[in-house]
Amino acid sequence: MFARGYFPGRSGQVFYVPHEGDFVVNAGDDLEMFVHGSPWEYDTHIPLLFHGSGFIRQGTWSDPVVQQDVAPTLARLLAVRPGPTTTGRVLEQAIEPDAPRPRVIAVVVLDGMRADYFETYRDVMPVLTRLRAEGAWFARAGVNSLPTATSGGHATLGTGTDPRVHGIVVNRLFSRITRREQEVFHELDPRELMALTLADLWNLATDGRARIVALGGAIRAAAGLAGRGACLVNGRPVTAASYSAQDGGWETNPMCYAMPDALGAIAGEQYWQAAGGAWMGHDIASPSRFRYSGLFARFEGDALAAVLEREPLGADGITDLVLVNFKSPDYVGHAFGPASREIRETLIEVDRQLGRALRIIEEKAGPGGSVVAVTADHGMPGEPPAGRRRITLREVADALNQQFSPASARRPGSFGPGVSIVEYFNSESNAQIHLDTARLDALGHSVRDVAAFLESRFFAAAFTEDEVRAAQTRLPLGR
Repeated sequence: MFARGYFPGRSGQVFYVPHEGDFVVNAGDDLEMFVHGSPWEYDTHIPLLFHGSGFIRQGTWSDPVVQQDVAPTLARLLAVRPGPTTTGRVLEQAIEPDAPRPRVIAVVVLDGMRADYFETYRDVMPVLTRLRAEGAWFARAGVNSLPTATSGGHATLGTGTDPRVHGIVVNRLFSRITRREQEVFHELDPRELMALTLADLWNLATDGRARIVALGGAIRAAAGLAGRGACLVNGRPVTAASYSAQDGGWETNPMCYAMPDALGAIAGEQYWQAAGGAWMGHDIASPSRFRYSGLFARFEGDALAAVLEREPLGADGITDLVLVNFKSPDYVGHAFGPASREIRETLIEVDRQLGRALRIIEEKAGPGGSVVAVTADHGMPGEPPAGRRRITLREVADALNQQFSPASARRPGSFGPGVSIVEYFNSESNAQIHLDTARLDALGHSVRDVAAFLESRFFAAAFTEDEVRAAQTRLPLGR
């Protein structure tokens, strides 16, 4: 799984697997109490369904499927050849024989949506429950690369290929040039994506005549679905935007995308002010904290509905694409966990807003004119069971310094370039640690020594970059 998720220059030097039930957190961060990224089922088992009368066969299938299968399956409905880097397969069992092209295809990624939410919360999610019953449901859909994270998951869904190919491997990168961390798609640049998305292929195939609309709660979600738009050779601008945690509004890269006009009047501050700055007793009175609430799901839904109402979807014979990330289940899951009353209220709102969006699409495409695919990028761990725990970044880094770099260990609580063998370590780097390999070598230690120590003290397994590279050479190249 790490081999599928490894990309040179973007991945770390050590890759770790927490014991089942454990996970790594930033100490003192009350909004990141639950952190995904592992190979365990609560992080890798995701929902996957397709729905569309006349296009999709009703039924439940138990054969294993993966995120890479979504794009080629939808490409079959578009009658467009999958990209040359595709590693997924067409899920033929889900498609009606001789199905025509839909007028609209919608891809909805419910961020951090564990598959078991469809059972646990089925009574409060009538829209999703109906789609599952009426559509094609894949009971054993999963993520087959590590880490299980938003950026990689969306890019994998969008491209139909592995992170080792599309290059989006973690939410936050460490630059050895600037010695600083940076979010993936730095400065909203989708050209970090190294493979064509389904949206890119359709943009090129239709010479930009298809309407392609992408919205996400973060750029790391939206760009992996939208692709590169006009920043692709011979590509045309697609309509795309993501939430800005800086000002509570919407942002885009105008070189690649067109900003939807409808979003100008929709800002997060309106919502948290109207709620008195709180939701279910929690402070949400800032662009960052607002995301950790069910109100954010309403905000996402209002924005999506406003954009869909303005777009001429289904107006001609060319299929239009709607690509949506609902981010709120992920944020609320991080803060309060999958068994919380907060996640329940958030899923109620997500279901309501999804139903609203699908009604607009149906009105524009006409009855029997649309297909929707619903899935997730990853799951979410629950409260650690007995004998398991939250491990803090600091205790791991301090233990590494104590073991391998005693001079750094005399400065407790310090790690980073120039002060520690650990150059970069963040819960959003997702199961990877960047090391100062020159310092480590000068002290007479190897990366393998570090991995062995991590296994002995903290984790179920740890691998070196060399080991992951070697495993990658054994992976098949194509489908």
